[in-house]
Amino acid sequence: MKVLITGGTGTLGKELIKKFYQEWEITVLSRDELKQAQLKAIYPKVKFIIGDIRDYHSVLKAVRGIDVILHCAAMKRIEVCEKHPIEAVKTNVLGTENIIMAAREKGIEKLISISSDKGVEPINVYGMTKAIQEKIVIAEGYNCVRYGNVFGSRGSVVPLFCEQMKKGGPLTVTDPEMTRFILTTDQAIELIMLALNSPMEGKIFVKKSPSARIGDIAESFGGETKVIGKMIGEKMHEMLIAKEETLRAEDKGDHYIISLKMNGLKASEPYTSDKERRLTQEEIKELVKEYKQRNNLD
Repeated sequence: MKVLITGGTGTLGKELIKKFYQEWEITVLSRDELKQAQLKAIYPKVKFIIGDIRDYHSVLKAVRGIDVILHCAAMKRIEVCEKHPIEAVKTNVLGTENIIMAAREKGIEKLISISSDKGVEPINVYGMTKAIQEKIVIAEGYNCVRYGNVFGSRGSVVPLFCEQMKKGGPLTVTDPEMTRFILTTDQAIELIMLALNSPMEGKIFVKKSPSARIGDIAESFGGETKVIGKMIGEKMHEMLIAKEETLRAEDKGDHYIISLKMNGLKASEPYTSDKERRLTQEEIKELVKEYKQRNNLD
């Protein structure tokens, strides 16, 4: 199977390459030539293309001969998207349109787009662009996956706390009472494969996940913490399924599937991180330990 991973030098892309290197014929489209060179040294069979999803010609070149597209590329940092909203639109919205148009032009039947809980009732630019991205993808009959924070992903609090601990602290916490949905990279990939192996019917696959207080994550490192206050665009608690979406959400046990059709039931409460089961300190410490081992950190 020939698979294109957009933004394939990011956290999720690297894990996909690692897991399926021997099974798939992988092509990566991204802008970072240094990270591409570093990954090429480890995975010589992967084809790397320098390009930007904002450029339709780059995308069209990358999708030639491809069977499946995993669309992971995005501007993700909330504060950067807040300062440069048009740039976020160009990447997350117009870039996605380029991916979809190229897929249709080349007759690619399978495409999965990676979404976020921040796209549910969004209050920041990043979330707004991810919400539109979902609409673009499902309108064309492709599937999306939607989940919360992948533990230890680039730009999240875990690598930040590791770096701050290395420098002697303190650990900067915006608000210790904030909660976030947490899942591992393996769980994220499992959801992607579930959506990929399901019929392409414009559905959104949502992973059920425990949550964690930001304060609990910081405390698991054992260092001094410093509360710095919420950033613009941050929510206290995240949402994976809005109340209106519960009318279209089917409970599948460890995940939900949101379709375009109503399920005939009354709306239920939204699926929010403050109502979900909280990870214990022991569970968080184990996740931190696994993250450090995976990244060769002391």
